[in-house]
Amino acid sequence: MEALSKLESIVELYFSKKYKLFKSKDANGEDIEKWFEFQSRAQFLEAYLDYYRNLPNLKSAIVNGCTAKFKILYDGQEYELKHTHQEEFEDENGNVRGVNNSVLSTMAIKLTFKANQLEAAVSFDDVYKIVKSSKVARFGELSIYDAAVRISAYLGFKPDKVFLHAGTQKGAEYLEDKGLLAEDSSQEKTLQISEVPEPVQKLDALQLENFLCSFKDDLKKI
Repeated sequence: MEALSKLESIVELYFSKKYKLFKSKDANGEDIEKWFEFQSRAQFLEAYLDYYRNLPNLKSAIVNGCTAKFKILYDGQEYELKHTHQEEFEDENGNVRGVNNSVLSTMAIKLTFKANQLEAAVSFDDVYKIVKSSKVARFGELSIYDAAVRISAYLGFKPDKVFLHAGTQKGAEYLEDKGLLAEDSSQEKTLQISEVPEPVQKLDALQLENFLCSFKDDLKKI
């Protein structure tokens, strides 16, 4: 089937196409005006989550996980960056979008009080539920998922199903439009790996969430 063949080629791009990330400022608002290049989206995901995996304690994982800060070593220099999902920016109409730092800090403080619950977690789902139960205003679904992923990286957990939100849901819709996903499955909150087409099943749930969002424009063209 031609559509499956095209999908398989796009999956390969997830592991082979270079990913370039531009940051005008670092996590502390200092100007850096720098491009960062990674071997692939898959490689960036691992490099970014390695920071959280190697943090010294759970409190630092909670604080950095909620405020979206992470460090990478690049060209022999360490940079502290903020994940794009939680950055503030001006849209084309001059409106400020994204998540304000005060919201991120408030969420971090609130979640710190649930450190004991997080220490007792035995799965990503446990972590996700605890983070979601601590939600503050304007800390949306994507931020909840991202924080849960970062904290889970420290705790040694990964999601076992694909969470659909924002761009990830759009990618799933494009697969559905091509008949590669069951009707209305893109409208669910999560997808099981067994529900996605065979070429995509080589990705784990964490990678697949990242793939559906990052390559949604390619999926639209299948």
